[in-house]
Amino acid sequence: MIKSLYAKLALTLIVLLFVTAVVYSAISYYLTRSNIIAEVQRENADIAVNLSNEITQTVSGEIDAHFTERLFRTMTIVNPDVQLYLLTPDGEIQAFSVEDRPVVRNVVELEPLQKFLSADRQFPLFGQDPLAEDSMVTFSVAELIVRDKLVGYLYITLHAQGEGAYDAGGPRKLISTIGISALLGSLLVSLLAGLYIFKRITSRLQLLSREIQKFRESGFKKTISYKDLSSDTSDDEISRLGASYDEMSNRIVDQIQLLEAQDQNRRSFIANISHDLRTPLTATQGYLEMVLHKNDQLDEKQREQYLSIALKHSNRLKALISDLFELAKLEDRSEEMAREQVCLSEVIGDVHQGCLPQARDKQISLSCHGADKPMTVTGDLALIDRAVSNLLVNAIQYTPDGGQVDVTVESDKEKNRVRLRVEDNGPGIAPEELKKIFKRFHRADNEHSESGNAGLGLAITQRIVELHGDTLLVENTGSGTRFSFSLPAA
Repeated sequence: MIKSLYAKLALTLIVLLFVTAVVYSAISYYLTRSNIIAEVQRENADIAVNLSNEITQTVSGEIDAHFTERLFRTMTIVNPDVQLYLLTPDGEIQAFSVEDRPVVRNVVELEPLQKFLSADRQFPLFGQDPLAEDSMVTFSVAELIVRDKLVGYLYITLHAQGEGAYDAGGPRKLISTIGISALLGSLLVSLLAGLYIFKRITSRLQLLSREIQKFRESGFKKTISYKDLSSDTSDDEISRLGASYDEMSNRIVDQIQLLEAQDQNRRSFIANISHDLRTPLTATQGYLEMVLHKNDQLDEKQREQYLSIALKHSNRLKALISDLFELAKLEDRSEEMAREQVCLSEVIGDVHQGCLPQARDKQISLSCHGADKPMTVTGDLALIDRAVSNLLVNAIQYTPDGGQVDVTVESDKEKNRVRLRVEDNGPGIAPEELKKIFKRFHRADNEHSESGNAGLGLAITQRIVELHGDTLLVENTGSGTRFSFSLPAA
């Protein structure tokens, strides 16, 4: 069974050329035969007229039958390939030159004879053959007129001079030899040219097929550009197919890498969440069991201290679970975000007041620039408040005692957005950590960070900023870290 596209195209071409050869041969045979018969009839068109002039007439005005009989016999001897017939004006046969074969037809149809005698005749013309019931032959005919009166026709059939001459083999053999040679040569050239063209076309498809097979064997992880391999500069369907393959294979490789990264993140997520959940749960359980089992041995102050620690760890667990639910909800986006006009200055003021106690505990200077001017943006009030709060808390957490945290708000009128920056003078973030900083449960290694951080705050903030049409940017300033994003101005 033929599987190769090239073999199928080659077989199709061979079949088409064979059919073309058969059709060409049939048409050539018919046209050549018709032309030769017409030419032979044209050359012998006047034979009947010339012989009719030799036919004498009697004193009574009738055709001399004895002379006509001798003339027919003489013509038969001179040229046995023609048959002569003397017809009445109605087409009835009165006399004929045939001696060795029976005449089976008594009347000849006159319509072909009239066409022959007309001025606009076109050869070949075929008349009835008196020697056969259903046979038609080329002929020559002349009117026999005596004293201005039509007395009959001289009807001569051209058996050997017409189609018989062609079928005999001379002209047909020559023309057939020339035609077949020319046809075979043309078909051979066409076949070789077609096979070469098909090879050029299918070679690119074969290359693309091999690359797809290699891509599949690599587990869809390694691909080589079809464009680089083929050096294809055309713009036909195969080139566009190759370009689509390059785009698709690169997309598949990226998707597989993304899935592997997501799988790795999932494993890290499970490990991190297990650790972050187990730590407060273990601590809460330990202190509660101590209060339960040693209740009689503890005084009121110790009992209150242990319960306070257990409450602190349970609150930490609650905050972690709340962050997980909030991040899942933001990533799912099954609910439409509520958009309204939000006074960003008031949001920053409220967050600033809420973070002051934490900043004072670390003796950190917390200042705002540009927040005194009323700036209105469009977005979700609760989400914007959460994003600003996360950035401020994160900055305070990673800034050493006695440090500085600045919040700056400025309007970008050209883009019709309001940009917010949170900058600290902490130790900064290592360059290799910058790309990981927004991953879930990722925590930068920093001696000033608190162990209570679950690593979800920046992931939540990044998603909130994305929902408002921007990207959360982070950079090292040389003297600390700067986070920035923009919101659409109202």
